[in-house]
Amino acid sequence: MDLFVTVVLRSYNRLGELRALVQNVLGQDHPHFEVLIVDSTPGVTEEDIRRAIGVTDDRLRVVQTPARGCAAAANVGMRHALGDVVASVDDDDVPVGSGWLSALTAPLADPLCLGVNGRMDYVGEGEARVPRVRSGWLRDRWMLSYGPFKKPRVFPGSPNPKRGIAWLTGGNAALRREAWARGGGWDEFIGYHNEHSLFLRLAHRMKPGEYLAYAPEARMLIRRDVAGGLEHRTVIDPQERVDTVAKYYLWLVAREYPLRVWGLLPVFFPYYLLDAGIHAAEQAEHSRADLVRQFVKGVKLAPGAFLRHALRSPE
Repeated sequence: MDLFVTVVLRSYNRLGELRALVQNVLGQDHPHFEVLIVDSTPGVTEEDIRRAIGVTDDRLRVVQTPARGCAAAANVGMRHALGDVVASVDDDDVPVGSGWLSALTAPLADPLCLGVNGRMDYVGEGEARVPRVRSGWLRDRWMLSYGPFKKPRVFPGSPNPKRGIAWLTGGNAALRREAWARGGGWDEFIGYHNEHSLFLRLAHRMKPGEYLAYAPEARMLIRRDVAGGLEHRTVIDPQERVDTVAKYYLWLVAREYPLRVWGLLPVFFPYYLLDAGIHAAEQAEHSRADLVRQFVKGVKLAPGAFLRHALRSPE
């Protein structure tokens, strides 16, 4: 029996991108699905959205919500979805081919599979900034996994399927709604890295034999040079990036794995300083001098961010 799927398109300030994206998704060959647009653009009505799309289809619904970030929009999509499975697409993403949705949801025919991530190919001006691992073996081992202190590893560009990944990205992923509810939804107090709150919790709540899978046949183009959106992929303020790192480790990781942070603090803290420096330098200009300058700035900002967020609770 084919699953009924809700494809959630999260959008903010990109009405011009929606028409082609909606037509792409409505043209998928999966037999049972709906498309739910979750739009957070201020001052835009549902009529404006439907006019921009220019498509009339009974499978298409629109939900408007205040601009509270990616995690909030994803939670809204889950709450309004009619499908038992929810596939997620961002407004700067492009599914490749009419078989994308069928390929993404195929592993879910196994009831023990809770979610699936597809292959992500980055294109556009910011493509050069995407971290890569040249070794295919190491890439496949690290793909969508966590490091010893739960630092997320991405690398979802492998041509090889995988069973037992640790988390799903915000786009080009399909998740059972029951698994979303079991994991407590996504925390909405963090900017980027917002995907992980659910999966750090879900890891403790999975039943024997349950797993997440990677399906490379479900390809998505991630366009890193599309104007508008939340622009969280191009945040360049070092303080904001370091604060996000502190929130991630202290408000997410330490809550679910306290011994990883507080029990190993003499080891964890230098690791945190290094990671804060790396995050601060990620959006630096491509000169070696600027990379070093931003890295050092991130390391200097990190102790203060650590103390502030250790003494605070999530908003």
